[in-house]
This record gives sequence, structure tokens and C-alpha cells, in this order.
Amino acid sequence: MMTMRVSIPNGSCKPSCPSSSSSSSSFWFSITSKSSSPQIFSSRWDSHCFQSRSVSSSSSYRLVRDSSYSSNMMSNTMCRLDRSGSWQSSKRMYTSCDEHNWAMATNFLKELKACSNQPAHFDTNCIKSKEVEHNGLHDGSSYYDNLKNTLDVNLDNSLRIPTHKPINYQISSSLKQEMWNQFNGSSIGSLETVTHNYANKYGTKCDNLQQDVNNSFRQRLSSVYDKVLVINDILSAKEVVKLLTTVYRDNVHACDTEVARIDVKKETPVDHGEIISLSIYSGSKVDFGNGKCCIWVDVLDGGGKELLMEFAPFFEDPSIKKVWHNYSFDSHVLENYGMQLSGFHADTMHMARLWDSSRRTEGGYSLEALTSSSKVMDGGESPMVGELIGKISMKNIFGRKRLKSDGSEGKVTTIAPVEELQREERKLWICYSALDSISTLQLFESLRSKLVKMTWDHPLKHAEGENMYDFYDKYWRPFGELLVKMETEGMFVDKEYLAEIQKVATLEQQRAASRFRRWAARYCPDAMHMNVGSDIQLRQLFFGGTINSKDPSESLPIARTFKVLNADNVIDDGIKVTSKFRNITLERLCDGMEAAMYTATGWPSVSGEALKTLAGKVSSDYDWLDDSHGFESDVSTDRIRDVGGSAYSEEGVDVSSYGTAYTAFGGNKEGKEACHAITALCEICSIDSLISNFILPLQSNCISGKNGRIHCSLNINTETGRLSARRPNLQNQPALEKDRYKIRQAFIAAPGNSLIVADYGQLELRILAHLADCKSMLDAFKAGGDFHSRTAMNMYSYIREAVDRKDVLLEWHPQPGEDKPPVPLLKDAFASERRKAKMLNFSIAYGKTPVGLARDWKVSVKEARETVDLWYRDRKQVLKWQAERKQEANVVHSVKTLLGRTRSFPSMKGASNAHKSHIERAAINTPVQGSAADVAMCAMLEICGNARLNELGWRLILQVHDEVILEGPTVSAEEAKAIVVECMSKPFAGKNILKVDLAVDAKFAQNWYAAK
Repeated sequence: MMTMRVSIPNGSCKPSCPSSSSSSSSFWFSITSKSSSPQIFSSRWDSHCFQSRSVSSSSSYRLVRDSSYSSNMMSNTMCRLDRSGSWQSSKRMYTSCDEHNWAMATNFLKELKACSNQPAHFDTNCIKSKEVEHNGLHDGSSYYDNLKNTLDVNLDNSLRIPTHKPINYQISSSLKQEMWNQFNGSSIGSLETVTHNYANKYGTKCDNLQQDVNNSFRQRLSSVYDKVLVINDILSAKEVVKLLTTVYRDNVHACDTEVARIDVKKETPVDHGEIISLSIYSGSKVDFGNGKCCIWVDVLDGGGKELLMEFAPFFEDPSIKKVWHNYSFDSHVLENYGMQLSGFHADTMHMARLWDSSRRTEGGYSLEALTSSSKVMDGGESPMVGELIGKISMKNIFGRKRLKSDGSEGKVTTIAPVEELQREERKLWICYSALDSISTLQLFESLRSKLVKMTWDHPLKHAEGENMYDFYDKYWRPFGELLVKMETEGMFVDKEYLAEIQKVATLEQQRAASRFRRWAARYCPDAMHMNVGSDIQLRQLFFGGTINSKDPSESLPIARTFKVLNADNVIDDGIKVTSKFRNITLERLCDGMEAAMYTATGWPSVSGEALKTLAGKVSSDYDWLDDSHGFESDVSTDRIRDVGGSAYSEEGVDVSSYGTAYTAFGGNKEGKEACHAITALCEICSIDSLISNFILPLQSNCISGKNGRIHCSLNINTETGRLSARRPNLQNQPALEKDRYKIRQAFIAAPGNSLIVADYGQLELRILAHLADCKSMLDAFKAGGDFHSRTAMNMYSYIREAVDRKDVLLEWHPQPGEDKPPVPLLKDAFASERRKAKMLNFSIAYGKTPVGLARDWKVSVKEARETVDLWYRDRKQVLKWQAERKQEANVVHSVKTLLGRTRSFPSMKGASNAHKSHIERAAINTPVQGSAADVAMCAMLEICGNARLNELGWRLILQVHDEVILEGPTVSAEEAKAIVVECMSKPFAGKNILKVDLAVDAKFAQNWYAAK
């Protein structure tokens, strides 16, 4: 680094401008160069000339040498300006500038000019500089702080006109910090984030900024090419594989594939997709010849499967360590070609989640988001090429604006198919795909360093000084590999059965829609032809005339006309033929209907939750409705037992079960009919969800392989460490008792096999009892039986007295010949109290407050708090434990699970009450739910590693919540079930470290539903 100080007379813009003024500003030029020789200033320097109301004497700016934005980003030369003076002197500098030195300009500010009508956060006239960093500099700011918060933008001399307006360019402080990291050589992805946010703020007329950035990305990306060895023939592949499996076999290798012909959002990679290229990076010190340290294999045009299979000795060698980002995807597409991958060393996506499980607000866990963060990447090796670190998105590199019919650019950015990019943009594509493996290895090294520095505090210590990388190595690495195996196994589904229940579901959806329309048509005749799936029409029907909650000057009309499909071929007056559309007028059904919830824009909500508030907890069936109207059908429901429940009976229905619509429609019969009709509307949404999320996707070939088995994606992507599933999301299946179409019945075993379904009983409550060391809960679990009934008995003294008098039974175990208990069971005699106790048991474990419970129970907060107090009365240890977790979140800003995984929280200082409450609930919930995830993971690893189960041929194929599913030969099902129960009840290397037993219920059958 060479530093030169030059004194410039005030009133001058350039070091060469003489002036007789006695006051001066000091310019500091800091030149960074790879060579040690002094720089010769042969080119023009672009000076900052500012007129700003928010600039004070301590303001600072930074100048850059090159005239184009792209070159500036590549340049290692920068010039910093430290100016002392006043706003007036700044104005004099502006007025004295010579214009001839600024002839070269970019188009950037031509676009910004169109955006200059935005309300100014700070007023800054940025004059006569092509490359300027600027922001609203505040009074008393220090040189370093201002420099750290500056932002590079292109400025165009064409805006130096009398009509030029101040520009508002306000960026959040976190993004400013990321921009500083970018120009400090730490990150490139952050620039994309900033420009994307800027474009969103100011509109598409500012696209030239993004275009300049994209051009810069392409130039920097191209510099990778000199380090990449392109493999496009068998002979070259053999030579490289020999080096990989001998000379460099002890290295850690990062691998990545590029895949065509797959929709990753809809299709499983098992038996889908075509590899067009792969890259392998083994570190910057590796030399595959001529200084090349990264391998790029052209599978598309260089030899296809034959060329790819040359790398099988490398990928299948278990002693060669390979790291991936999202190992699941790459593993499946490589195995599609017949490879059996081995040597899995790490998945950087899982490592990142282990390091910080709460990055959703910081970009998430994509390779692009992680490698563009200086916070993530400050622990790895030095960059391979200059300052280049981080994956760059395809949109920035290869995105092109879709052309309109007149040939001009539109707003939509499109990306050509990847195989086309590989051929048409070959050099850039090679750099882009090679950068994936380069970034993955750098990310691995950084995350490994961070995890090593994190202490692993857990009850299963084997040695002192263990760290979280040890945890990853012991648990999450084998667990990640197990999840991929389970995805590969997949599960059979009965598509014929699914087709049958689809017909039934569609018919019931039509019936529910008809019920609602015919009821609504009593009050508004045109409602018979409305679209029941339209929120706008429903809002008009229920809340017409309602004033906007955020803007009282706006309100919904009392009546409104809508254009709808003319499904009934109605011929309007004055028209001789039917038209495709017709107009209907919808008006408010009754004046007493009040909104319980509002949308973000202030209008009454008609979401599922809002409609349930109107309807209450009642059935959609009602005897005044004629279900046979237009719905005769020969659809068989023989295989679907009890679909839709039994016919509605008004006997025993408490009026309190009805929702707010009951009172709005005057109560009695009309009020009841309103609630039942709105429940039918809720049912439409529920059925539609089941059809679109399960019944249809499970029949699709997108998620099934060539053998007909479906392969859902299993992911560790929750903040607590719980697994989630995609394609389809099996976690969202309705509870067993609410599974009206018996969807689980569609999941079947292969011929000759059975499914074992094993489920933990009240796992999270048992973990809470252990963590809080709650004697009352521990005793209740030790006693066994119905835990929720015991909770109700301990909460309400009159229930305990009834049990003591033997008026009711806590539990009943029938003997041969007995068909009913001698006296009522507690769960029947005190059903309401037990229901509240059950809800409390789970709600308190999740940190729910009396306010939330009052809303769920539709009672006052006072009544809900009194009920909660009853629960805590003999469980004070739980109350104490929860208070400790809240304090821990407030002071340490993190909590831990049973096995020592950490979830971090932001500081509560200055947080709103709502935000603080959210953190406190999460601090209570995470140790419970996260520990349940730890238990389930350990149980799965025990099952997977059990030699006898493997010998018998049983394999894990699915895990949902606290439930695992295995498939294997029916002949050994009984023995396998006993082994599974043993593994789950003693999941920690054959032991149970909890203070309470782990109850496991297991069955085997031909389908999932029957095994529950």
C-alpha cells in the first residue's frame, strides 16, 4: 500500500487546478497494487463535487480511478478523498469545475433521472463524476464510519442541468455493510442484493444499474477460466481421474453437477434430469496441468454417459472425501447413471444450518446467499482468483429481457435452457458452473472453522473440548447420508385408489359449493351463480359496505357487479343468444356481520381462519339442505370408510359451538343455517387443499421414479432441526381422525412386504418433563395411562373427587366378555375439561400464552389465564424452566437442544412487544421441539445401523413428525417390529438418557393407514 498526500486549494476540483485561496481541502490517495512499484498518475482522476444539505465538515467520500463501472469493480486501485470545509465551500467547488475533463459518461444517471421524483431521504447533488460512492453523511460522522457506509454508483454528466433534482438513494445499514464488504474484496453477491433492492424501490426504469452490475459480474467471472481444465474426451478424463485417485486422493474435493430437463420445484431428481456437466475443485494448491486447479467435464457434447462413467472410480471410492452443497440432488442425478456414490464427507447446506439455524431473514441457505455473506465466508481459504468469492446467480449472468412485439425490451427477464447456455455461452458457462464447486469448498472450509470454534455442550460427552464439528461428524453427516438413502428407496402408492378418492372429493366439493350458494341465494339471488373461490366476491357478500380499517375514507360498496362465466347458459334480457359471460350483482347478506380479522390492506379477511370464526365448530351437514339436488352419482366409496362423517343431528349440539354468524343472522334456525352454510364454504377450501396437495401430486409421474415408487424430498430446513418433506409435503397431511379420504391408505408395501409404522407417544411432553425436571409430569408418565385425563384430574378438584368416589374411571382395561365400563370414563364424563387439559399440555410446551388460548377457546383472557394457572399449580418446575429459557434468550441470545444444538436469537433491546413475545415463545419451544428432533434422529440412526434389521431386509423409507416407517418382508415383520421398538425406546447408543421412559407404539400392515 502506498499513500500520498496532496493539498488542493479550496475551490478546485482537480489536483491540477491552481487557486489563490488560502483555505484548502486535503485529498488522500490510497493506491493498492499487486506490484510494489509506485503508480504513475497518467490518467484523469474523477473528483467528487457535492452540494449537500446533510454534509458537514467531517464528511468523507471515496473516489475510484477508472471511468467505467465494470472496470472499477475489477480494479485494485482506489482513491479516497477526505475533505474539510463547509457546505458553501462545496458549492464553490461545484461552480468552479472545469467541464472538459468529464466528457466520458455512462448512461446510469439518465435512468436515475427518471426516478428522481422520489421523496428525498437526503438531498445530494452528485455532479461531474462517473464513479462516485455516496450516501447521506451525517453530522459528526467519522472518516471510517462514512467510508464503511458508502455505496458505489455511476453518475452521468448529462444530469448537470438546471432541472436536476436531488436523488434519494437510501439503503439499509446491513446492506451498506455488505456493499463495503464487496469493495473490500470479501464478497460479490451482496452487490446483486443491493441493486436488486434498489431496482425494486425505483422501478424498472433504473435497470441500467443492474445491467452495469451484470456486465461487471461477467468480467469478473471470466477470470476463472484460466484456472479451469476442460475435460471433453475419454483420454483426458482417464488422466485426471488417475490424479484424483492417487496424487490428490487425500484432499477434500468439492463436487457439483449441472442438470437439464428437470423442474426442480415439481420433479424428484430420482430418475429425472440429465447431467450436462460436472465440476470438481480440490483446492488452490492442486495442479492438473498448466496451473489448472478446477476440473470441468463436458458431459453434454464431450462423451455423454461414457465420459461421465470414467469418473466412477473417484465418486465410488469411500476413502476419497467429497463435499457438496445440497448433496441429495447431486447424489440422485449421478446415481441415475448407475453410479453408487460413496465417500460423502459433508453437505455445506447442513453445516450452515448447524452453525446458524435462523438465516431466513439473511438470505437463507442457498450457495449464492451463503457465499455472498462476509459473515459466513470469513473463515475459509484465500480466494482462488483475485477478489472473486461467491456463487453468482444465473439471472445476473445469463438473464435477458424478453422482447416485446415491437422489438423493445420488456420487464420480464428470461434465461435460456442450460444446455443452450452451455453451447452458446460456453466460456462464461464453464466459469459459472466451475465456480459452484470452488465456492462449495471455500464455504466448507469457512463453516468447518466456525463449527470447530463452537463448544459442544451435551450429556453424551466422550471427551473434553468437543466442538460442533464433532457433532456434525457424529450425527448430522451420517444422518444426511441416511436421508438420501430414504429418498432413493421411496414408497409405493396405489394410484387407482387415489383416482377413486379424487372423484369422491370432487363430488363432495361440488355439493358443498351448492349448499353454500343455495343458502346465500335466499338473501342475494345472484349468489347462486357466484364463484365461491373468489375472495373479492365472498368479501362483498359478507362485508359489503364495511369501512377499511386502515383508511376510513374507503369502504366496500353495498352492492357490486361482477362478470362471471355463464355456466347455466342464462340468456339476459334483450339478448337472443347465450354469451360466455354474464353479470351478477352481489350485496351484503345481513347487516349484523362483523369482521373478526383484516387483511394487511385493511379490508375484512375471508381466509379459512376468518370463515371458521364466522361458522364456529359445527358440521356442514344440515337437514334443510337437499344434497341430492343435481348430484346423483355412481362413484363408489366402498374402499373409503366413513367418508365425510355421519349425517348431521342437532341433538346435543351446544349453541356455544356456533360462530359469530349465529348472532348476526338473529340466532335460532336462521343463525344455525348460516353457520352450517359457511362451514360448507370452509369445507370447499379444505377439500381443495387435499386434492391439490396430496391426491393429485401423488398420482403424478413428477415425484415417482421408473419403478413407480414416489420419492419425496426430506430436508433438515427448520429452525428447530425437525425434518420437513417436499413433493409432497407429508407433514401437512390431516391428522388420522380427520383424514376423511384415508389418504394414508394409498401408501402401500410392495408385494410380499409389509410396512412397520412406529410412533412415539407424547414425545415432546416427555422431553418437557425431563428438561424441567417436573415431578408431577414425571410421576404421571411413570403411572402410565391417559396422560391428558390425569392432567385434567390434577387441574380440577371436583374431577379428582369424582375419581376418588369411583363415580368415573381414569382408565379402563376391558376383560373378556366386557363391552363397556361399569361407570363412565373420565374422558367421556369430563370431555370439555380433558380437551382443555390436552390443549394446554401441548400449547404450554410450545410457549403459548393466555392471550392465544383465549382466542382458541373463545373465552376472556382472564378465564384463559385462570385455566393456565390451574395447569401450573402443581407444575411450578415447568414455569421456572420457561422463565430460565426466556432469560437465556435475553442475555445469551440463544438456547440449546438436548444434544447441544444452538438456536440464536436477535437482541431484544428495542424490540417491539410482539417481537419480544415471539422470541420468548421460540426460546421455550426450541429446546422441546429441537430435542424431539434429536431423539428422532438418534432413533433413525440406531435403526439404520442395526445389523439384524439389515439382515432381515428392512429399510427406513419415511419419517413424519414423531413417526418412522420401514418396509420389509412380511415373514419377519413381527421380529423387525420388536427391534424397531427397542431402537426407538433406547435411541442413544442403546440407552435412554431421559428421566422418563420413551413410549413407542408400533404396528405392521399392508398400508400406512392400517398400520396406524
